[in-house]
Amino acid sequence: MSFLSDPSAVVLIIGAIAIVAFLVHGLWFSGKPENRRLSKNDKRDEKLRNNSEVGKVRIVTTDAPAPAAAGSSESAGRIKSADDVSSVVIEEIPKDAVPNSAKDPAERRLPQNIEINLVAEPGRPYRGSDIEALCAQYGILRGDLDIYYVYENPQAREHEVFRMCSLVSPFSFPQDMENFTTPAIALYMNLPERGKAASYFKAMLTAVDIFIGAMGGTLQDNYHQPFSTEKVQELEEQLLEYDAKA
Repeated sequence: MSFLSDPSAVVLIIGAIAIVAFLVHGLWFSGKPENRRLSKNDKRDEKLRNNSEVGKVRIVTTDAPAPAAAGSSESAGRIKSADDVSSVVIEEIPKDAVPNSAKDPAERRLPQNIEINLVAEPGRPYRGSDIEALCAQYGILRGDLDIYYVYENPQAREHEVFRMCSLVSPFSFPQDMENFTTPAIALYMNLPERGKAASYFKAMLTAVDIFIGAMGGTLQDNYHQPFSTEKVQELEEQLLEYDAKA
């Protein structure tokens, strides 16, 4: 009787082939990435959802750690606090200050002009003499069109940060501020180059606090709606996201 006709020998051969096939399969697929559906209860999948660099078409997970992003910083201008304000200064803003909500990969539309309106209390309009005194105290300069400006470099009047005007036609301030009153003033900035927007906005917010603290009133947007804390925070996040792509 030959070796192949022995039933026990056939069983041994089949078993050996199965073992070899199993080993080959394991070696082949152990180095391949895993391609699967995301699970709500899997911590790896939660990490992937929060990763702004993950593609939208297909999720492929591997055990290799993602490379760390190189840190850097950018210059931007802002006004100092109300207790120590004379001009706009330059300071460093680290990129790691960008909150998670500002790292959303979805682009959010930013207005090219950001405006905050200061509206006086009924029957108590803002007086020109008060506006003039505050501007002189905090380095806000009168300029073209008879409105006020804030610059990064006030001596050279370079790198405009924001402007301030009256909200009564013709929207300028007269030379004689003693007899002038206005029910509202507007502080507004054009969207600057990336890297400066968030600091410029903070400078404008500081000026808003100074004027409201000294003269009273409320904040409104261009649609006469309250300029809420939530709206301020939303704009800050959008501007941080905008700056982060400099």
